[in-house]
Amino acid sequence: MCENDVKATQSNDINTGVCVVMQDMPSREETLGDIVIALLRAGQIISRRTICLKLVARIEAENNPLMQAHLSDLMRLILRNNHF
Repeated sequence: MCENDVKATQSNDINTGVCVVMQDMPSREETLGDIVIALLRAGQIISRRTICLKLVARIEAENNPLMQAHLSDLMRLILRNNHF
């Protein structure tokens, strides 16, 4: 079983049963920052729509399942309804 590490994302490798810890996984803020910077450099408007389009493109291009899950989680966070 994997030991808990607050800053690490954990998963079990299906093929080997070995615990894999991804300490290089970016935070939500880092990922959003990268997307916003890319949009600004491209001269695009920063909006929920443009951020979601960039996220979808990154999810489709990503081969790492942990990173895909990270990006999908970020997409859910952006799209959820916030009722105050």
